[in-house]
Amino acid sequence: MLFMYVTISVVVSTSSLVSPYIIGDFIDQLIYTNGVDFIYRYFALFAGINLATLFLGYISGRLYVRLQTQLSFELNRDYIKKLQCAPIGFISKQDTVYINQRINNDANTLIIFCIGIIQNVLVNMLIVVFALSLLFIIHPLLAGVLLAVAVFYFVFYTIYKNILYKASHNYQESQSKFFAKLNEQMFNIRFIKMHGLFTHFIGRLDHSFDGLMRHALIRQRAGYIFSGLDKLVLIVAQMVLLLFGGMEIVAGRLTIGRFIIISSYFNMMLGAIRYFFSLGKTVQNCLVSYNRLNEYNAIEHEPNGELMLQNITNIQLRGISFAYGKQAVLNDINYTMKRGKIYTIAGPNGAGKSTLIDVMIGLQIGKYAGQVLYNGTPADMLDMYKLRNNLIGISEQEPILLADTISRNLDLNSECLSEARIADAEKLIDILGLRAYIDGLPDKLNTIVNESTTNLSGGEKQKISILRTILKNPDVLILDEPTSALDTTSRVALKNYLQTIKDDKIIIVITHDNDFSADKDDTLDISQLVEPSHNKSTGV
Repeated sequence: MLFMYVTISVVVSTSSLVSPYIIGDFIDQLIYTNGVDFIYRYFALFAGINLATLFLGYISGRLYVRLQTQLSFELNRDYIKKLQCAPIGFISKQDTVYINQRINNDANTLIIFCIGIIQNVLVNMLIVVFALSLLFIIHPLLAGVLLAVAVFYFVFYTIYKNILYKASHNYQESQSKFFAKLNEQMFNIRFIKMHGLFTHFIGRLDHSFDGLMRHALIRQRAGYIFSGLDKLVLIVAQMVLLLFGGMEIVAGRLTIGRFIIISSYFNMMLGAIRYFFSLGKTVQNCLVSYNRLNEYNAIEHEPNGELMLQNITNIQLRGISFAYGKQAVLNDINYTMKRGKIYTIAGPNGAGKSTLIDVMIGLQIGKYAGQVLYNGTPADMLDMYKLRNNLIGISEQEPILLADTISRNLDLNSECLSEARIADAEKLIDILGLRAYIDGLPDKLNTIVNESTTNLSGGEKQKISILRTILKNPDVLILDEPTSALDTTSRVALKNYLQTIKDDKIIIVITHDNDFSADKDDTLDISQLVEPSHNKSTGV
């Protein structure tokens, strides 16, 4: 597709090189030739060239849109995939809105530049070679003027390029940060209303805008000096053309038609030189995008093995220790979990319950001491991405629901629920006490969950998350505080249901619910395992 686009662009440009010669020769024919036959020939030739150019221009435009849109999307997608596989500790520290806007802008900038430069460099080099050769034949002095202009442009760009780069870099950075602050206003709208922080948040937006405005003006000034000099050189060069051309015509050494040909190619050549000059400015802008994207290329890919299990029958924790900086969170934990049992993980807030789960499911590979083994195989040798997708199900304490139908939220690996899954879902809807809510929705399971899930209560979100996790039918079922937003009836129903399905699963429940703990097979109390002096919990 790129080859077709460049080829058509070169053909169209070649036709534009021929047109000035045809027009100039036609004017001389009008002045010095009797008869009208040549007029028809020139009319047919000129009409044919322009109609063909018009048709090819449409095809070229369609190809460009397809190329630019597809390649920009694929570059965006590649960087998103890379960041998805970055260590979770890195991502948790980032402003994801800022990153998303930055990658999107930089990817689009680079793709537009790359497609354009392939086409435009070829076309303008063709113009330079053709027009300069012709001008040297017709009028060497004017060709020399153009060469002097090209040298001047090159010297000025070499001196000025660092100023352009810095101005563009600072502007793009402030633009990305401003976009993040814009998103902050809407993302935190409930928090803003609840605490009456309208003035404070608008002040944060104003402060970000002030930085954007300052760098926009600096960029404009640097760009204007660059383009202003370009226009000044253009005016001087055209004045030289008019002076020499007028004198040559008056002296009888140049026909009007020839002057039109020289003038057209002179301006074409000047336009090509100016393109390469302005290309320097564009290169500095794109270098900013290129370097900013390259920063993400340096991010370490989190480790992930290649082995895959068909099922999970046991999980072993051997000497697991983990710390955030110098703060120990887990210390020398040894524990074994087996299929057919329900385990509760207990401990106060901040004791490391969620951290232990992160370590267990492979979100902290390489960041902890000790070993996690699935069926005796170390987790760092396993493809934990596939394992989490196929054999491990997790219901978070703060559930994430996508802006899509409830049905699609219940099975994130397919576009729609199968009949068997719908039957299972209907059964679980009754068990979790969701029947009245679902039946009250206008489109039942096809009702859209809005972007911020404000059309669901906390309890409903949690029930749908639990429903999704159980419906996945994983070998390892992890429920983080599953009863925190459930009513008493739903709690009892959930606990009873887990007892009925535990035989072919390892069920892990993080909970403060003492009633729920009574139904467990064993408890791992994290609060007793942080300090080395405390007793260690051994496996069941």
